[in-house]
Amino acid sequence: MRELLQYTSRFKRMYQKSFQMVGERLRLSQMEIDILLFLYNNPKQNTARDVVAYRGFAKSNVSKGVEHLERMGWLKVEPDSDSRRVKRLVFRSERMDDLAELSECQHRCLEAIFADFTPQDRELLAGLLARMDANVQKYLKTLEQGENE
Repeated sequence: MRELLQYTSRFKRMYQKSFQMVGERLRLSQMEIDILLFLYNNPKQNTARDVVAYRGFAKSNVSKGVEHLERMGWLKVEPDSDSRRVKRLVFRSERMDDLAELSECQHRCLEAIFADFTPQDRELLAGLLARMDANVQKYLKTLEQGENE
């Protein structure tokens, strides 16, 4: 268990350091970078609610980050055409080059992680992670059912 915790800690530190220089230059926090990259990589999940649900960030942190990104000219918040209650997060066109730079930084980070992995290694890892996720979901369901009793 200790090894897993050390791995996740080192991964998080490496990931954050990968963005440190570009984040400072663009005046973005790591949370703001994470929000932008989630939206960039998942164009159909373009609400703050999606960011909270898929990334597991606190709603208050996402809300604060989105407000700051809107003030800084990264995002526009637009009403959904089908539901006035839903607000879509849309990139401002003048920031697309900066977004591409953030995406490239993320890509370099992931390349470093998988540098000596064969396609078979990646497939095996994906299968193992899927099994772990299934176990997590099953156990989480058990825990949540216990809360409702």
